[in-house]
Amino acid sequence: MKKELSKTSANKNIQNFEAQFKKSTTQLLVLHFLSKEEMYAYDIIRKTLELSNNVYKMPLLYNILNRLEEDNYIMQSRREVSKTNRVRVYYKITSNGLQYLLDLKHCYMQLSESVNNILFGEDSTT
Repeated sequence: MKKELSKTSANKNIQNFEAQFKKSTTQLLVLHFLSKEEMYAYDIIRKTLELSNNVYKMPLLYNILNRLEEDNYIMQSRREVSKTNRVRVYYKITSNGLQYLLDLKHCYMQLSESVNNILFGEDSTT
């Protein structure tokens, strides 16, 4: 019974780690996609799933899009997409957003290289 509790606890901790990682990297991925082309929210989700082999599911995307827009990193435009006046909201990156993306990429690269060096470098024992 104790092993089952330990395994359940480990699974919850791993799920928490995954959630925190996604929370930390979603802005980076959204800005990356928008630096390539204007997109609507569903397209961002679909592209992320496609490129991650369905591993990376975007959490709370609309909250992130709203925050990025409030910070002037992205802007939205509404487009009519059908003859019945159906409107879709597209997002595009701003010049502030491009600079922020560069800063995020630099920070991410430094942190990920450091963690990789610690975990998998010459002094790694596992």
